[in-house]
Amino acid sequence: MDTPHNGGLPDGVVGTGRTTGVAESVIREMTREAIDRGAINLSQGIPDEDETPPSIKAAAKEAIDTDSQYTITWGLPELREAVSERYAEWKGVEYDPETEVTITSGTSEAIMSTMLALAGPGDEVIYFEPVYESYIPASQFAGASAVPLDMTDGLEPDYDALAAAAERARILVLNTPMNPTGKVFTREELERIEEIVFEHDLIVLTDEIYEHIVYTDDYVSPVEVGDLAERTVVCTGMSKTFSVTGWRVGFCLAPEYLSRELRKVHDYTSICAPTPFQRAGVEALSLPESYYEELSDSYERRRDQLCAGLREAGLEPVEPDGAYYVMTRYPTDETDLEFCYRLIREAGVAPVPGSSFYTDPDAETDWVRFTFSRNESTIDEAIDRLLENRWW
Repeated sequence: MDTPHNGGLPDGVVGTGRTTGVAESVIREMTREAIDRGAINLSQGIPDEDETPPSIKAAAKEAIDTDSQYTITWGLPELREAVSERYAEWKGVEYDPETEVTITSGTSEAIMSTMLALAGPGDEVIYFEPVYESYIPASQFAGASAVPLDMTDGLEPDYDALAAAAERARILVLNTPMNPTGKVFTREELERIEEIVFEHDLIVLTDEIYEHIVYTDDYVSPVEVGDLAERTVVCTGMSKTFSVTGWRVGFCLAPEYLSRELRKVHDYTSICAPTPFQRAGVEALSLPESYYEELSDSYERRRDQLCAGLREAGLEPVEPDGAYYVMTRYPTDETDLEFCYRLIREAGVAPVPGSSFYTDPDAETDWVRFTFSRNESTIDEAIDRLLENRWW
């Protein structure tokens, strides 16, 4: 195909500083490789189809026949009301459904809209590494500078490093439970973080998409700690809690002065989330508390199942406190990417290289990440393949 006219730029240069150096998602690259090779995909957090509650699927199917046009840009009023009520009852924080709840095209769009609205050239964005890969390009797309704080050893915040970085920063990104490590920030850690946030006038962007997949009793949202809710944007949604990752329905909750700004970006990028799936979201949020308890218990069993299998295969998993991922050490001299490709091709199981969770694109790690979002029989088959085809 002919190269499109690029206005006199050197051959092959068509992007801008916002996209230069940003690679395609390594996680989704591993998914494509798994599909091509017929491997079991334990890279991307994709549940099996039988994980989705039937009542939610039924609501979506009915809505396709009756309501497939645009909703109000901020989201279906009934869904915004349901989200507001849910978070008031669960987290004790009141969000006005008219001005402080926005339904987005997935949590990723909520994060991107927030970053584009609230950060810009000259600003700095802090986050803890290893980190979910999308925060890095989100910062760059906004024109801001990313400031990673490494917490690989011990998974504990370095408060001195955070305070030093906060002197120049505008946004602090928190993810709890954390992808890829499964770390859950404790109340005590969040209280220390709150002090730094207010001392340095930071805005907090918190990604809580795994908020219902937690295995520790002391989980709290940042907005439940002190006055953090006053300067925090909560990004969450339906994907993980209800096993509907392809429906792309996210929830963005924030004080009106922050919501007003991020809604401008949302309005001109996605217009609205898919209407039938917003309708299904109203049904999803009507499920009883027992649903959430059973969800967490189910994933805890699968966590234990996968960790035991990885240990039996000679790997060194770090047991997570939340989310549905396991980071594990591997005992060969290969790079993490080489190890992943070899595992896909020889064992038929796809993980993600740990280096994809660090800002430095050349980071060398001896980590890989597996997901246990799949059902127990799929995890069993993956473990069998690892045991039968191990070369380390």
